[in-house]
Amino acid sequence: MVVEQKGQKKVPWSAIFASVLAHVAIIGGAGYLTILVVAARPKVMFEAKQPPGLPARKLEHSIRVKQMQEQMRKPQIMQRLVADAPSAVSLPEMPRMEMPDQKNLRDTPVLNARVGSILGSLGSSGGGAGRGLTGGGGYSDTKFFGENVRTRAVIVLLDTSQTVINLGVLDDLVREATTMLNGLAPVTKFNMIGYVDGAAPMFKTMVFATEARKKEALARLKTRTAMKGQESTEWSKDGFVPNYVGNLAGYSGSTPWKALEMAVEMGADTIFLITDDDVPNVKQGDARTGKQIEGHDRDVLRYVKSIETKFGRPVKVNVVMTTPRKTARGQESLQFYRDLSKASGGKLTIFEPSKKGRK
Repeated sequence: MVVEQKGQKKVPWSAIFASVLAHVAIIGGAGYLTILVVAARPKVMFEAKQPPGLPARKLEHSIRVKQMQEQMRKPQIMQRLVADAPSAVSLPEMPRMEMPDQKNLRDTPVLNARVGSILGSLGSSGGGAGRGLTGGGGYSDTKFFGENVRTRAVIVLLDTSQTVINLGVLDDLVREATTMLNGLAPVTKFNMIGYVDGAAPMFKTMVFATEARKKEALARLKTRTAMKGQESTEWSKDGFVPNYVGNLAGYSGSTPWKALEMAVEMGADTIFLITDDDVPNVKQGDARTGKQIEGHDRDVLRYVKSIETKFGRPVKVNVVMTTPRKTARGQESLQFYRDLSKASGGKLTIFEPSKKGRK
């Protein structure tokens, strides 16, 4: 059967039927594919887990506490001695402490420290007062043999052998010590130590640079004579006896070793070593028959190098040496003291005594 319309071509029924079948087949195939894809997807299941119970947390806490207790050191119980009756044992006397003169305001370290800090703060804020009287913390700025010194604890070591005194170094030392002490504020400490092969301090401990102590130090900085058999190895208020002050019994020679040890143990942060052009040497026994201790100069140098490691603080050792001779011994001494000063960050100063002493 053929459909006919006016002005149009005839469409056979077979073509219409084939088109319908094709559309049905396409729709059926699409539906089949959709069912396959949807059916192949896995089902999503949601499961709620039980939260951890409180007993497990308590168990974990107790385990940690136990571990910490095992790691901690238990305090040791010290045994104490208890006496029912008074004992004959007595405590040793407390060491004597140097206190500044409270009557003189210039001699009061606490007051000067306060004034120094105030003036120092003014200087830092543009007041023009610089770092204050001491720069803060007990420090003082001064000079010694032309070198700028900033210190809060300075000690001068002097070779008190007659050989060095004969060179005339004492006059120069008194002049330079006066300049240095005048630059120290009362909150700064100082001392002087004489040595031959031992060591003898001017003051038993380091003292504050009060006006009274400064005058006392300069008054002691001179030689004195003593009757034979009454020579003292200690530094007195009247001065010192050359070759005796700083002499160690049973030894002979000239070495600053004991003086260096004493100065470091006193707490100095700056040391000045006054010496001639002789390398440290020492004998066990007298000068004529004693046995020379070999390598002593190297031991002194090793000690200076070990100060910071051993005591946990730096100590500058500055050497002030008379003009060395042109001989091999003099040049050897020059090199030794150059190495000694560099080992601690200090400086080596060479000077020619302005006035020869007695021969």
